[in-house]
Amino acid sequence: MTAYDAIVIGLGAHGSAAALALTRRGLRVLGIERFERGHELGSSGGRSRMIRRAYFEHLAYIPLLAVSRTGWDRLAEESGEPMVTTTGGLYIGTPGGDLVSGSIASAREQAVAHEVVDADEILRRWPAFTPDEGMVGVVDPGAGMIDPGRAIEAQLRLAEAGGAELRFGDRALDWRPADGGIEVETDAGVVSAGHLVIAAGAWTSYFLPDLTLPLEVERMPVFWFEPRGGPTGPAGDRLPVWIVETTFDGAFYGFPHAASSGLKVARHYSGQIVDPDTVDREERPADLERVRSFGRRHLPAIADAPTRDSMVCMYTTAPDLHFVVDVHPDVAGVAYASACSGHGFKFAPAIGEVLADLALTGATAIPIDHFRAARFAS
Repeated sequence: MTAYDAIVIGLGAHGSAAALALTRRGLRVLGIERFERGHELGSSGGRSRMIRRAYFEHLAYIPLLAVSRTGWDRLAEESGEPMVTTTGGLYIGTPGGDLVSGSIASAREQAVAHEVVDADEILRRWPAFTPDEGMVGVVDPGAGMIDPGRAIEAQLRLAEAGGAELRFGDRALDWRPADGGIEVETDAGVVSAGHLVIAAGAWTSYFLPDLTLPLEVERMPVFWFEPRGGPTGPAGDRLPVWIVETTFDGAFYGFPHAASSGLKVARHYSGQIVDPDTVDREERPADLERVRSFGRRHLPAIADAPTRDSMVCMYTTAPDLHFVVDVHPDVAGVAYASACSGHGFKFAPAIGEVLADLALTGATAIPIDHFRAARFAS
């Protein structure tokens, strides 16, 4: 039985970031991932992830935004690869809706440059969209996107360069306190460490059954279209990253047209609660029709456009749609993060640092009180 300083279960966005953060601190780290390197079977696939500063979800994310942006810049410098592609962002909705009002409040709190434009101005600048009368848009010039595969691989490579051992295709089965430390049982055997980070995404509840966290896993269909007009048309590569909060079916989001895959569009939250081990990963007609219905109302270029690709990923959601980041209340040295609720990738560098702090000391200087599990006690 080999002893390590820290073990990380799950090597997706947050697990790979935690492994890197722990390695940077000079620890002997073991990372365990049940799937193969570069897989897209959890919540970190999909070829693109949004990064925003005008963050409508809650003002509590602002400190994490600052730490994360610094972390992405550091990762780019150390890996020699760009991480953030700035495209600008456009968030369309009703003036009093969560998306618009929250984005404006966040931008003002941070003194981030932004602009509010009416429906006519949206049509003039971005003719691909057809907003309803009375809708407005928040323009976020600093927003952009991240390639999740490149980002995770960069974190893994740097962790390995720092001495971390990473095992892929080795499923963690259980963990338990033992001899003043922690044992983790895997398909390959038992390993031990002084500290444990659980970043298992959709499988988090499996490793923390005693905490009875109120988490649900949602099946998330994602589509890539070849829109009318192609990459040089209205719905082409000149689009910003965008979110539209509709009045009839929640919010949808998308990215600029990519030559390799097309225009990515998906609904934000599906409501389809699943078991991560048995999730249906095939495209279904109802999945596509839901996105096309949005297109007919607000993005006509995809209403009848051919699809180039599709995939099914998963969101792990908490009832309030916020993160859950905490320490185990009864076992010292165990930290966990999950329930990214569909908007967690951009925070990977910050969550990695938080998890390393919590696992090693039980505390962190980065404000996370809003994300503690104690909020579910009532």
